[in-house]
Amino acid sequence: MTSSIMEPARETPVVGSFDVIVAGGGPAGVIAAVAAARSGARTLLIERYGFVGGMATSALVTPISEFRVDGRQHIGGIPLELMRLAAELGGAELERDSGNWPVNDEIFKLAAQRMLLDAGVTLLLHTWFADVVAADGRISHVIVQNKAGRVAYACEAVVDCTGDADVVRAAGLPTTKGDVLQPATLWFQLGGVDTDALQYVFGDAVDGILPVSESIRARLAELHEAGEVPLFGGPWINSFFHDGLVSINVLREPTDASDPEWFSRTETNLREKMHALIEVLRREFPEFRDAWLAKSGIQTGVRETHHIVGLYELVKDDILHPKAFPDTVAKGAHTIDVHHTDSIDQNDFVILRRPYNVPFRSLVPQGSENLVTAGRCLCADGPGFGSVRVMATCMAMGQGAGSAAALAVQHGLSMSDMDFEMLRRTLIEADAIVDFDNVAALAGKD
Repeated sequence: MTSSIMEPARETPVVGSFDVIVAGGGPAGVIAAVAAARSGARTLLIERYGFVGGMATSALVTPISEFRVDGRQHIGGIPLELMRLAAELGGAELERDSGNWPVNDEIFKLAAQRMLLDAGVTLLLHTWFADVVAADGRISHVIVQNKAGRVAYACEAVVDCTGDADVVRAAGLPTTKGDVLQPATLWFQLGGVDTDALQYVFGDAVDGILPVSESIRARLAELHEAGEVPLFGGPWINSFFHDGLVSINVLREPTDASDPEWFSRTETNLREKMHALIEVLRREFPEFRDAWLAKSGIQTGVRETHHIVGLYELVKDDILHPKAFPDTVAKGAHTIDVHHTDSIDQNDFVILRRPYNVPFRSLVPQGSENLVTAGRCLCADGPGFGSVRVMATCMAMGQGAGSAAALAVQHGLSMSDMDFEMLRRTLIEADAIVDFDNVAALAGKD
């Protein structure tokens, strides 16, 4: 039986005012906030954890993919600058020609934080997005909840980088969600591993596909068939900057991370399964005989929940036969990769040989005046989403969205009626790759 209560009316204090507010400090949100601030906008970044980095840090997802395809750079600008900073700090490996670049989650937190603060972004950590005040597609205030209570910030533009379209839904703008969502994965790091014996799986990705130990996979498949190992993918085992330490992507479970009760069950289930699987690795494989759990994700990694109903839907044909969109703000080239919810197989790979274009309209919810998105809640069909969802592409989208938000404030533009040529010039001047005319100039920069 459905019931409800009537909450008493209350006054929410407005404690600040910003040109641009970015909700969500994941890879897309970090880049969006830096882009907006560097464009002269007073920018606030709201993040629920005590650090930024999103799936790369809270969920330990590595490598970050992908910045290159077929030997050619297709993502530059602020995302590339952040990766170079992480590499300078000893926490990223950028020599892999595939553009699938491993990162150390702790170093990535630091590099992203430094870049945000250097750009003049105001960080608001340990804070949950709660609601908006909006009318006719325009948001005037963002409401948050933290240890200070429930407070509001006035704004001129908002970038929704929550991954789940939280701001879009709060504003009453349309979203959609598939009947079958890609499964979630709990990543973990193991120490005490014989990494010398695993060198053959630490190589670079080929055609966008990371190497897998076929012998380990075959034995896990046998144990899965016997009911001793849960649903899994891969396993993808990545070296992690130090001998004896690896990062593993193997567990998967169907879920809806926008359903708190279901996702809570997923979190507890996967942590139980992780410890059981580590015991199996120790027992079955000599490389893991002395392994110990160094770290697991603060949260399970999420691939998909809500999508916006945007001004344009990025579809499979746009991925396979790239379109010259006039409003291109990012490029992607990751393999179309759809994880199964009921199988250990990975049969839906479509290898890409060239980059495709992501239009700004796919980031703009229908009916929006001053709200734009970046990241995995963009408007895309299933196969299109299977490629565009990865973090490097989300970072590139972040630069496009953050730059657009600043331009909207400075020139009185709406997101639904953006000046694409002005946005394009802004991105090119900041070394973003929206075509390949500026790649040579980018390569010549330090």
